Amino acid sequence: MPSQAWLLAMLLAGFALGAQAEGVRSAAMLSHTCAGCHGTDGASAGAAMPTIAGMDKGYLVKVLEDYKDDVRPSTIMGRIMRGYSDQEIAAIASFFADRPWVSTERPIDGELAYQGELIHQQRCESCHADGGRGQDARSPRLAGQWGPYIQYALETCRARGESCKKRQGAERVMVLEDAEIQALAHYYESQK
Repeated sequence: MPSQAWLLAMLLAGFALGAQAEGVRSAAMLSHTCAGCHGTDGASAGAAMPTIAGMDKGYLVKVLEDYKDDVRPSTIMGRIMRGYSDQEIAAIASFFADRPWVSTERPIDGELAYQGELIHQQRCESCHADGGRGQDARSPRLAGQWGPYIQYALETCRARGESCKKRQGAERVMVLEDAEIQALAHYYESQK
């Protein structure tokens, strides 16, 4: 039978390892998983991936939970999010919400951006106020986001039809024509 001192030493060592493991799963460390696609601190460097830094925390939590629960279709996000607890998802969302927004720096087509502005004012301003800068737990920031990503997201929502209707504003996206989607993408990307 082991001595009490040995048993106490083993318990303390186990406690120390457990405490150390908890410290390893900080919000900053959890967010490193996202850097490969969404860029360091959530400032995406590629037109196919959205910038997530500076997004509303409530919006990020909802999106990540939707990926985890397969409510929002994905190729990889659902698999990644299923590896996190609800508390870890909230920590990741807080981490990115606290980072500064970084707008894209790409040349845009001014005429297309103007057409997009008119469409935005007619169909999108009520949820995406201030030229797409406004955001809350239901609506993401669009101003300064990558145009190709916005175009992809709008086209994907429109193509999914009924499965996308649960998302706010989806009924407006369903009626957009290809040229309108392209114009909106240019407009939002032009906004800083």
